[in-house]
Amino acid sequence: MTYSHGALWSYLYGKRVEFIPQETGGYWQLVKGETHVFGAKEVPTGFFDLPGAENISAVLFSNAGTLPKFNRMGLRAGFVPKDHLYFRQGYRYDPSPDAFVGIPFMDDVLSPNYEEYWSDELQIFHNPNARNPIAPEAFGGITQYFFKDGDLHTITPHNAVIASMTLVMRMVGDEEFEAAKEAQETK
Repeated sequence: MTYSHGALWSYLYGKRVEFIPQETGGYWQLVKGETHVFGAKEVPTGFFDLPGAENISAVLFSNAGTLPKFNRMGLRAGFVPKDHLYFRQGYRYDPSPDAFVGIPFMDDVLSPNYEEYWSDELQIFHNPNARNPIAPEAFGGITQYFFKDGDLHTITPHNAVIASMTLVMRMVGDEEFEAAKEAQETK
C-alpha cells in the first residue's frame, strides 16, 4: 500500500512528476510517463487516454483501509480498551509551493482534541477526458487531482495526512511485566 498512490497516479494520467533543482530551490515538472513493463507484459501508461476511458468520470482511491485505521475509528466511537495508549505519527501535507517532504506530526489518538474521519485519506483522480466530468466542487474534505488548461491542479484539505503509522502500547503492572520478561529469557 505504501507505493500504490504513486503508481496509480502515473498510470491514470500517464505522467510523472520530476523535481528540477535550482540554486534558489527548484520546481516541479510533469513529464510523459513510460510504458509499464512486468516480465513479458507491457501496459500502456495513461489509462484516462485509452479508448473507452472517457466513460469513467473519476477514480476514487484510498490506501487507508487498514487495521490501524479501523482501530482508530473504533477508539473515536468510544471502544477504548483498558490500559492502552494509541499514538499516530507520520507526515501531513505541506502547502508550501516548493515542499517535497510533508510536515512531521505525532498525535495522541485518545486525546479529546484528536480528530479523524473515514474520508480523511480519500483521494479522487478526475478524468480530464471524461464524457461526463464531475466538478471538484461536488466533493469536500478529500484530496482531488484534476487538469485545468493542461496544468495539474490539486485540492488538498488542511492537515491532510500523507503517510502515518499507529503505535499501540499496552500498559502492564510489575508482575505481568516480570512474567513476560522471564518468558522471553527462557526462549
